[in-house]
Amino acid sequence: MSTHSRPVVSPAERAFRTQLRGQVIGPADADYDELRRVFNGMFDRRPAVVVRPIDEHDVRAAVLLAREHELEIAIRCGGHSAPGFGTCDGGVVIDMRDIACVQVDPQRRVARVGGGMDWGALDAATQAHGLAVTGGRVSSTGVAGFTLGSGSGWLERVMGFAADSLVSARMVSAEGAIVTASRDENPDLFWALRGGGGNFGVVVEFEFALRAIGPTILGGSRFYPIDAAAHVIAAFRDVMEDAPDEVCGGLTFITAPVAPFVPESLRGQPALAHMVLWAGNLAEAEKGLACFDELGRPALDLVDPKPYTAVQRTLDAFAGPGMRNYYTSGLMREMPQAAIETFVRVARAKPSTTSHIILYRLGGAFARMPEEETAISHRDAPWMYQVLSSWLDPDSDEVNRAWARGGRDELNQHSEAMSFANFVADEGDASLRVAYGDTKLGRLAAVKRDWDPGNAFHLNHNVKPALAPTSVA
Repeated sequence: MSTHSRPVVSPAERAFRTQLRGQVIGPADADYDELRRVFNGMFDRRPAVVVRPIDEHDVRAAVLLAREHELEIAIRCGGHSAPGFGTCDGGVVIDMRDIACVQVDPQRRVARVGGGMDWGALDAATQAHGLAVTGGRVSSTGVAGFTLGSGSGWLERVMGFAADSLVSARMVSAEGAIVTASRDENPDLFWALRGGGGNFGVVVEFEFALRAIGPTILGGSRFYPIDAAAHVIAAFRDVMEDAPDEVCGGLTFITAPVAPFVPESLRGQPALAHMVLWAGNLAEAEKGLACFDELGRPALDLVDPKPYTAVQRTLDAFAGPGMRNYYTSGLMREMPQAAIETFVRVARAKPSTTSHIILYRLGGAFARMPEEETAISHRDAPWMYQVLSSWLDPDSDEVNRAWARGGRDELNQHSEAMSFANFVADEGDASLRVAYGDTKLGRLAAVKRDWDPGNAFHLNHNVKPALAPTSVA
């Protein structure tokens, strides 16, 4: 007789196994540890069950069962949520990755995208037709969380954020309703989904407007030694003041790779990488990017004609799964010399070689989108930076978080505190106001009340439901 007894399956897990057609994984299953893992290695949580729905009806069943059994709900797509929102202890993780189909209509220039798709797969599908939508700067980022929380990527000057290109969304609500949101159908919900995060339900399908770009573009990286960074940033600031929308990309403080293609003097050293992407007619690319001659001659020039998808994977090496991450960001209305010096000082002080800072110019299509059109705020801010702290050693958690927070606070001395939901590292009402401002936050709370009054979907930058209006006798 075996001395090992089969682990007890909870009533909740048994119910999920009975009612879902997709995979249901409990703590006793061999792949439980793999499937409960998320991108940020700081979060090692143990959900009661992980479910992998195969369609919107499975998602609906999962939501209703979670509520019936009073289980906390976490939604996982790419799993990149820096605050760890894609997992939980003792609740249910609805892992969307099996809903990852995409249909591209090249004539209408739209794509219908499953809620479990990642940007690498979506880029591959759209690029087969020479089309694209603003995607994540790391190819394994999930389409859903990226889009719902804003969607800042290299194409934002010609297309705005990913949320700006959203045509419609199909969503499962907390009550199990399956609804479509667009300008014409549930318009308030559509407004909220464009930047308001995962507060309102589980989005099972996105429809995006696409733009002609690629499949070959002129782009890549140019590397400068850190001693040249102040001059390069100042020149970049001046050049981008009048640059056309098609001039995309940004500056990234990195540690240069130790690789044969990197000059020996730069290998393993702090450096500034200029990410270049021309998002217009390829025949006009060299002329369009000639403005960057003002930045000076780089130590290494990797800008040449290449697949757009290769440019999209440029930062993948700096964002591997399992790293410990703390991300924060800010926006600036001006770029004075004092701010430039602060960027260089903060970058030189980074405690981890895998951490980096990205600085880029907004404007263009992003700025032209009317402020009231989406939940995204700060359309008039021309500059954005991201302080992305990444490390491996758990004993270094505090020093790396402190570097990111301290760097953000130093940089915010040159501007007011502003950001977008995807780059708000901390929870709480103060952080939400940094992202939305009081007026939009109030409107989001009203939409939350309409679609999730019980706050079932709270593992996010949580907008609390507004109180129901009182009737007047």
